[in-house]
Amino acid sequence: MSAFIPPPTMQAWASRSSGIPREVLSLDNAFPVPLPPAGSNILVRISHASLNPGSLVFMSLFPSFLRGTSIPELDFSGQVQLAGPAVPTFLASGTPIFGSVSFDALIRGGGTLAEYVIVPAELVAVKPTRMSYAEAAGLNSMGQTALKMMRKAEIKAGDRVLVNGASGGTGTMVVQIAIALGAEVVGICSGSNAEMVKDLGAVEVVDYREHQPLGAYLGSEYSNRPFDAVLDTMGVQALFESSPKFLKPDGSFINIGAYEGGPLFTAWCWLKNICLPITLGGIPRRYIMFSTIPNGEDTKQLAKLVEDDKLNVVIDSVYKMEDVLDVRLRPNDEPQG
Repeated sequence: MSAFIPPPTMQAWASRSSGIPREVLSLDNAFPVPLPPAGSNILVRISHASLNPGSLVFMSLFPSFLRGTSIPELDFSGQVQLAGPAVPTFLASGTPIFGSVSFDALIRGGGTLAEYVIVPAELVAVKPTRMSYAEAAGLNSMGQTALKMMRKAEIKAGDRVLVNGASGGTGTMVVQIAIALGAEVVGICSGSNAEMVKDLGAVEVVDYREHQPLGAYLGSEYSNRPFDAVLDTMGVQALFESSPKFLKPDGSFINIGAYEGGPLFTAWCWLKNICLPITLGGIPRRYIMFSTIPNGEDTKQLAKLVEDDKLNVVIDSVYKMEDVLDVRLRPNDEPQG
């Protein structure tokens, strides 16, 4: 069989300046296709790309002069089209895969909102057979964030875990992975998503719209059966400040969400939460905030969880390539995929 010959150009969503996607992204129908892969890189024909709310922050704040003309987004699913000479044979042409581009590649403009992308072979895994391409595209970054939350909180069998944003893209994976580890999960989301979160395995669901102020409700409901960990996928400072009412003294509060006040407010809250002494009003609970850089080992672990029927991806909507600007990335508890 003759080797695949890439076309000279492709469709790609690209930006040439910083700003919100609707204002700076445009569909280029003649964007150059990446050069054939060398070493351990592969050329992937993208089937689906996942849209991540973090891209809003990256595109708005990261200086355009450092990245030039750039294609956004990290996550994808697709097929290997060409493989460099050092790529393992199980990633031959035609192999269905999923994964993420490296953060360095994203900074250089090599994202996944395009027909083709170059990716190091160590950052991908073979697509689970029980998962569609659309589902696989939404698995990696959010799934790896969920795995890291488990490790930071040291979740183990028998733990009681509270998940804020339990119906969101990351939250749905946090719920499932915590349950796979043997934890008992209570989820916080809107009432309209409560049944979906229960179907994922949560033993209870708290409707944050119905129970306000939320911290006071959680304290009244769970003070006698406090949690070992609170996993906040949304970034709610008030939830941490009220956490002594429902989080064990030796428990952990793990946050991955950016606060609504923007980057400066987020940085201020992080500094206050980890540095302010209790005698000056600090919260007497362990606080951890982090971001995730995808890696290949966790990509493979996520694939195994899917194959073992312990993890599924909840998809909000699937859009055509030309309709990307119709997508609304919402910083709330709605699932995204």
